Amino acid sequence: MIDPTVGDRIVVRYRLGQADTPASGGPSQSDVTGVLLMADEQHLKVDRDGEVVTIGRDAITSIRLLSRHVVRNSEIRDVERALCAGCDATRREEIDGWILSAGGSTPRGRSAVPVEFNAPSAAVPEIIDWYDDLDVPALALLPDRLVRPGRVTVDETQAMEVLVAEAPADVDGLTPIEVGEGLWAVDVEASDEALRAAARRAGYALHHTVVVGELVEP
Repeated sequence: MIDPTVGDRIVVRYRLGQADTPASGGPSQSDVTGVLLMADEQHLKVDRDGEVVTIGRDAITSIRLLSRHVVRNSEIRDVERALCAGCDATRREEIDGWILSAGGSTPRGRSAVPVEFNAPSAAVPEIIDWYDDLDVPALALLPDRLVRPGRVTVDETQAMEVLVAEAPADVDGLTPIEVGEGLWAVDVEASDEALRAAARRAGYALHHTVVVGELVEP
């Protein structure tokens, strides 16, 4: 789970206080969907369509990170294909709807990515062989919603975000790639809180998330 940062659109589920819970035994929890304005150890502040909602940390039961706008699976595939094409990999191959990259300086430039509809998990052994021939780890970068849970297994996963903006804002540590007309994208490691925040201040917003890890033979 990637923790949200200020500027993210989120859904917060929280426990209702005693005064908020109907005496007839109605729901004990509620949800707020909006943009995160502030987060500290005690509270979150969320902008819900112009209304600022403050929620105590001790009442929160879950927080879910959302794309800033509705994103279709086809759009995720298009962005992923463009990012793969634009990375600095020195070797590239396509196998059964997966783009395989190697020799790059980033996780994307060293990973296999499923970019076609229903890219088969049956291709995993062939993908592993391709990386074995290069004597490098067989990494996979798996975008959310494009791979069914359990169909492809990876070890030692690292979470990343794909952020998009309408202009290639200059942020140290980020290399924007044009992924469509008037759309630029960057990869950001989820563990780099400072870079995530800087990207959002520069106008980038979450498009989708991915995990990266070494492929496990099925």
